[in-house]
This record gives sequence, structure tokens and C-alpha cells, in this order.
Amino acid sequence: MQKKIYRTMTALVTTTVLALLMIVGSIGYSAYQKSAKNDLKAVASIMVKENKSPDEISQLLLGVLDFKVRVTFIAEDGTVEFDSDYGVENMENHSNREEFKKALENGSAEATRMSETIGESTYYYAVKYQGGVLRFSTDRNNLAGVLVTVVPVILTLCGSIIIITTIISVKLSESLIRPINSLVKQLDLRNENIGEMETPYEELKPIIRNADVLMKRIHRNVAKIKREKEKISLITANMVEGMVLIDENMKVLSVNKSALKILGGKYDPEYKPAFNRLTQNETLLRYVDDARENGYANGVVTIRGRHYRAFVNRADSENSFNLGIIILLMDVTEIIQTEEIRKDFSANVSHELKTPLTTIKGFGELLEQGIFTEPEDIKKYGGMIYRESVRLLSLINDIIRLSEIEESEHNLQDSVDLLKTANDVEEILQNKAYNHKVEIKVEGEPLIIKGHQGYITELFLNLMDNAVKYNNEGGNLWVKISKSKDTAKILFKDNGIGISEEDCGRIFERFYRVDKSRSKQTGGTGLGLSIVKHIVSYHNGEISINSKLGEGTEITVNLPIANG
Repeated sequence: MQKKIYRTMTALVTTTVLALLMIVGSIGYSAYQKSAKNDLKAVASIMVKENKSPDEISQLLLGVLDFKVRVTFIAEDGTVEFDSDYGVENMENHSNREEFKKALENGSAEATRMSETIGESTYYYAVKYQGGVLRFSTDRNNLAGVLVTVVPVILTLCGSIIIITTIISVKLSESLIRPINSLVKQLDLRNENIGEMETPYEELKPIIRNADVLMKRIHRNVAKIKREKEKISLITANMVEGMVLIDENMKVLSVNKSALKILGGKYDPEYKPAFNRLTQNETLLRYVDDARENGYANGVVTIRGRHYRAFVNRADSENSFNLGIIILLMDVTEIIQTEEIRKDFSANVSHELKTPLTTIKGFGELLEQGIFTEPEDIKKYGGMIYRESVRLLSLINDIIRLSEIEESEHNLQDSVDLLKTANDVEEILQNKAYNHKVEIKVEGEPLIIKGHQGYITELFLNLMDNAVKYNNEGGNLWVKISKSKDTAKILFKDNGIGISEEDCGRIFERFYRVDKSRSKQTGGTGLGLSIVKHIVSYHNGEISINSKLGEGTEITVNLPIANG
């Protein structure tokens, strides 16, 4: 705007000065011509009174006027007898010249016409003199020549005027624009209040007042939008669920940390990569395509060994314009695994309960029908019913115990001495170890942790009982208690029958038995090690197994002392 004002004012001033120059020049030239003619008449009148010869008069005129004057004497018959500028021998008769004829008649005359001698527009003044006519003349070039000497001064003056007016235009435009520029700066969105702004222009004050009201509304709305945006960003950034927003062109607009962790891709918000560059999971891409067509899709996708429930929705505006697609990923790995465990558990429980119950039912029917009458048969099959009942009761007790551990709240308030607990369990199993010809050796340092005394005792009892039952005659069981930083380490080592590498990976599953026939003979239910694993998890610990078939087994339990 400032440049436009400057250019407009400069052009206006320049045009005005040039137009004024032309007008003044034209008027001045006309006035100068008139003045020159009057001067010429006056000088001619004076010269005629001197009664000198034309040649003398011509010499006298030199330096008198500021323009050149040509003097010509024409005889009464029109013959040119003298001319100050040209030779008379080649001049034609001037008897037909207008100024000549009128001067003879009236005593003086003037005329302006094209000179036949010099070929230019010439002003003539003639007076009757010494029986003929004395003519004074000057051409327009002579008059203009005088004016030309003044032109540089006029041009210099005009240039100075233009320069001065240009500077004034710049300063004036700056002074005009400065309050407006100040107002523009005040109208910046970062300025919350412009009501105190001063302006020299009364016309701008209503604009300032209205702008102040609008700016306050804008800032309130911007602050509100910013708070909402920060709130949404905070929620999405800290969501456990993964969330991805893509536009109608499948470009990723936004993705939270959880989604990046789930998908394992990289995201640069500046470049907005395509969604298929963020993940190559075919199932998820198919759900996205389905949502684009149908508006909604959901299902379970498996990514790097974990299961996620994907909710894919198309976001449409009120005008049915597709704004993009929202993808929500929820980790359901534990739910699916729990469901699978529940199914397996139900199937295994049914199978495990069915076997002893079938045996009890079968022998019970035989006894009821009186098929067994001999005391030895009754004792034999009655004992079988008793043993199956005991196994069934043990199985039920283990199931109840397992459920109790899973569902109970963590109550780690007991001060548990691990070495003392190991010695107590050794005494409990002493008779059984003697019968199996297995020697138990407990060693280590006293370590106190905060835990559940009953569960810890059951942990030792299960692991040490297994090491006795599944050992060889003359075998050994070593139990060692030690400390490693903030962890209590319990090592159960035996040189018994061992476990194959394949079975080691499943040994802690419910109802899994390496040797089913031997487990039944020893009264095993297949839940002992599963109970042990749950007890370790209950105490926020870790358990690991290392075993070789025919060489023995090492089971290591690490329990955090910090929980104590």
C-alpha cells in the first residue's frame, strides 16, 4: 500500500510539474514574442529618427537586442538595395511584399509570414524611410533561441521540484501508513487485547473497537480448542490401546505410541506415509478396506505373536464426505490365552475326573451285584476303589488349591525364613525319602522374605516331593538357599530320571505329566508344578527348569527380597 501511495503521488506530481512547465513555457514564449516585437518596434522607431544609413543602423542594432535582427532597405520600386544578412544581387523584387506596400501607404507596417529567402517563419516590421522602406525582421528560431538558454534553468528547477516532492511523497506515505501498520501489528493473533491502541485517524477507531471484540472471541476459542487438543493428545498418547487415524487417501494423519509399539513401524508426521508402509499385516489391511466400503469392520489380528482386537471405523461428515478411517487396537492376548486355558482346563478336568469315577463306578457295581464274594477279591477291589477315591480327592483338592491361588489377593505379610521352611519340609518327607532310598541335603544361608508362608511351604513340598518320587534308588536331592543382589535364589537339584527337552517346555502346564503311568502309580494329579508356577507368580518371582533325560533335573526359583 505504501509503495502504491508513493508511486501514485510521484506520478501525480511529475505529471503536474510537466504540464505546468508546458503551460508556463507556452505562455512565456508567447509573452516573450510579444515583448520582442514591441522592443523591435521601439528600437526601429529610434533608429529611423537617427537618419543613418541601413548599414549603420544594422551595426547599431548589434548588442542592443537579445535576439538577432535582420535589416533590409527596399527602394520605392521594390528593389532590395541593402540586406544585413544576404547579398542583394540575387534577391528578387519586393514590391509585392505585404509589409512593403502597407509601409509606403501608412508609414509603417508589420507582418508574419514564411520568408522566401531563408525559408522560415519570420516577423517583419517595416517603416517608410528615405524614399523607400526600411524593414526589420527576425525569425522565430532567433526568438526561440533566446528562450532555449533559459530552458536548462527551468528543467533544473523542475527536476528539483520533482526530487523534493518525491522525498515528501515518501515521507508522507510513511506517515500515512505507519498508524495502519501499527494497527496491523496490534491485530496479530498473539495479541489478546488491542483496545488501548491509539491512532491519529478517527476513521480507524471503530475498526479497532470491533477488532478488539473479535480478537477476544478468537483468543477464547483458540484457547478452548488448544485445551481440547491437548486433552485429546494427552489421552491418545497415554492410551494402552493403539490408535491410528488415516485420511481418505490412506495417508497416516496421526498415530499414538501404543500403535507404533504394536505395529513396529516408524512414523514421521511431516511426510504422512501411507498406512501400508506402517504395517504389512494383511488381516489389518483387509479390515481397513472393508471399513472403507462398508463403514465398519472388526476382528482379531495377530502381530508378532500377540493378539489384538481391531476396531476399524470410517469417519464420515454430515454431508456424507469421507474424512478418513479410525483404527483402534486392543491387546486381547491374555483374554484369548485365558479362554484357551479355560477350555483346556475344562477338558482336562473332565478327563481326569472321569477316569477314577469310572473305575469306582465299575467296581462298585460289581460289588453291588455280588459278583465278588471271596474275601480276597472284596479286599482287592475295595482297595482299588479306595485308592481311586484318594486320587480323586487329591485331584479335587489340587484344583481347589489352584483356583484359590489364582483368585486370592496378594497378601505378602508373613516373614518367611526360606532355609527353615526347607528344613521343615525335609523332615516331612524324611520317611518318604527313606522308603525311596533318596537322600535329601539342605544347605544355604537364612533368608527372610515377606510372603505367604503356606504357599511357600507348599512350593517346597511340591518340588522336593517330585524330586523324591521321580528319583532313582540311591539318588540325591540338593536344596540350596542363596542370595543374589535383591533376590533370594532357591535351587532344587536331583540326579533322578530327568525330563526330555521337549517336555521341559510344557512341564508347568496343568494336567501335563511326563510319564502318565508312573504319575498315577505315585498318586500324581498333573497339577503340582502348575500350582508351583502360580505360587512363584503370586510372589512376583521367576521359575526355570534345566533337565536332561536320565541325568537329573535342576529347578531354580528366584523370589524378590524387596517384596519382603
